[in-house]
Amino acid sequence: MCGAGLRRLALIAAATACLGGCSAPVVELPPSLETIRILRNQNVPPMALGPFTPASKDVGHSISIRLGILHPPKGRNFAEFLGATFETELKAAGKLDPAAPLQLGGVLTESRASEDIKNGGGSLGARITLSRGGQPIFAKDYRAETKWHSSIIGALAIDEAFVQYNALYAALVRQALSDPELVAAAKR
Repeated sequence: MCGAGLRRLALIAAATACLGGCSAPVVELPPSLETIRILRNQNVPPMALGPFTPASKDVGHSISIRLGILHPPKGRNFAEFLGATFETELKAAGKLDPAAPLQLGGVLTESRASEDIKNGGGSLGARITLSRGGQPIFAKDYRAETKWHSSIIGALAIDEAFVQYNALYAALVRQALSDPELVAAAKR
């Protein structure tokens, strides 16, 4: 092949790679030392996990950034991933007890990520509930939001968006579990 032919082939390969996009599962994060410390210092009682569901079929199934698609791990939806994140934190702090009368559950109300050539942003919202013996004792909406600088290079922008979106789960869980109102309701 001549030089022009090789350049054309390289351009076609590069364009195909850029247009092909990527699909990846969200990464399950290890427990946060900060959240474990908060749970232990506030003497939050052990609790069981209730259901975590999406508010609608449009919330929590996948996130698209440019040509990249982020989906929940192991075929779950993002609401179940939020529940798994609560489970990870509670278990690490010694506060998860499947037989406890206190049960924490939630409804994923918002799951969004977007970006343009310069900036990205994402948000996650959920209504977190506590019940004791099957009776509701607490319900409150929580929301975590983040913004980041986005690269003009698609592969870098997609990767950064996925990392930033993933971090919203730990942020929302920490926000809920450190909320004095939730802690007070759990202790009643």
